[in-house]
Amino acid sequence: MGKCISFHSYKGGTGKTTLAANFSYLLASRGYNVYLLDLDFYAPSLYTYFNHEPEFWINDYLRNKADLDDILIDSSSLIDFKFEGKLSLGFSKGGKEDIYQLEGSLLNDKEQQVRQFRNFIAMREDLLVNKEADFIVMDTSPGIRYWSINSIVISDMVLLTLKMGDLDLRGTIKMIKEIYASLIEHGSVCKLLLNRVAGYCVPHAGIDPINKNAFNGNSAFRDKIDLELEKLVNGLVKVDTLLEIPCYCDIQFKEKEFLTTNEFPEHPFTTKIIDLVDQVENLD
Repeated sequence: MGKCISFHSYKGGTGKTTLAANFSYLLASRGYNVYLLDLDFYAPSLYTYFNHEPEFWINDYLRNKADLDDILIDSSSLIDFKFEGKLSLGFSKGGKEDIYQLEGSLLNDKEQQVRQFRNFIAMREDLLVNKEADFIVMDTSPGIRYWSINSIVISDMVLLTLKMGDLDLRGTIKMIKEIYASLIEHGSVCKLLLNRVAGYCVPHAGIDPINKNAFNGNSAFRDKIDLELEKLVNGLVKVDTLLEIPCYCDIQFKEKEFLTTNEFPEHPFTTKIIDLVDQVENLD
């Protein structure tokens, strides 16, 4: 049976979509059957990454307006690369009317709410069983929102992504206490993914003075963050840091972020995503 993995965060701007797309790409390049779904209905961006607007969206599937096969797109038609595996895409639409159609009717219609959630569960099961997915990767909305919570609940693993700042750190701690603690108690796996950490384009104690692209000091930095998290959570739940990814200005400030792992396979960012794939592969 395959794995369902969510990329989630307390607030926007943490690089979830970039990480989810590159992570999925590398999984597919290793021979896996991967489904990358954009479930950030409030600010979807995955379709702009691939420069493609589909005829049917995930919204349509949830509202019984389309079948699963209608919303899935084979990425080989959009990327100039031959995978050993397969990467399929599902895009969401996030206009004002689209969000209202998904959520506005749910407020006063419990039956509609249950129906859409059942469709959501059915999508996961259909991908895992009938489509034989090795990995379902979901890019979720930041914060505590209806579809974000649904995505987290059906996930086998959540990669909780954050940038290093007091607001982001404390907001992440709040979510761990209020949402993740009970999920972890019931067997869900949650790992921290520290993104855009100083260490590549910004002077940092971890920089090798000879090799400016190096990012050393990972162990000390991780220990510091883990200690801060443990102190703030007060021992209620242990959430380990899986990986730290330095800030790469040549990626962050590009006019359009895309698949760096495809365009620049030797880039240190690609090396980090390879490390992330390795670690996820080795997790039970």
